[in-house]
Amino acid sequence: MIEKSTIKNREKWKSDSRFSSNLPTGSKQRPFEAGRSQQKPVKVIVCPHCGQTNAAWGTRKYCNNDHCQKAEKRHRQALVDGLAKDFKKGVYANYKIFRELLPEPGNLWIDYDKALKKGFDEHAFYGTSITEHNGIWYKVAEYYFSISHEDKKRLLKIHKPKDNGI
Repeated sequence: MIEKSTIKNREKWKSDSRFSSNLPTGSKQRPFEAGRSQQKPVKVIVCPHCGQTNAAWGTRKYCNNDHCQKAEKRHRQALVDGLAKDFKKGVYANYKIFRELLPEPGNLWIDYDKALKKGFDEHAFYGTSITEHNGIWYKVAEYYFSISHEDKKRLLKIHKPKDNGI
């Protein structure tokens, strides 16, 4: 059953000059029943993948066929995959070096340049800890490392805790 207020509102919309002036002459559409072409205007885009000019609705950025969009997605994902691969490779290399140099819990200080020759990557870690003395330690698996500069010499400090904490 239709409420009386709904019927009254429809009659108001039909008679209201604000709505009827916006309709084309002879149109039977009411403003609340506008067609798709009236709801969303067409915009012209240039596909970032192939450079073609296309008409599009909404937020479309690529050609109307999905080839360009899928190609760009593959390209972006390849960049992310490459970064992840490099990171994993660096973390694993650091872990192998630390395991070789310090297999048992304890501390070790080695020359930074010597570690670089073994394949050490100072940017490959996945955690950071700050000690009471504002010392920054970077984490790779159960190992922590820090780089210090003493007497114009860089040293790599490696720490393997007994209970997985600094």
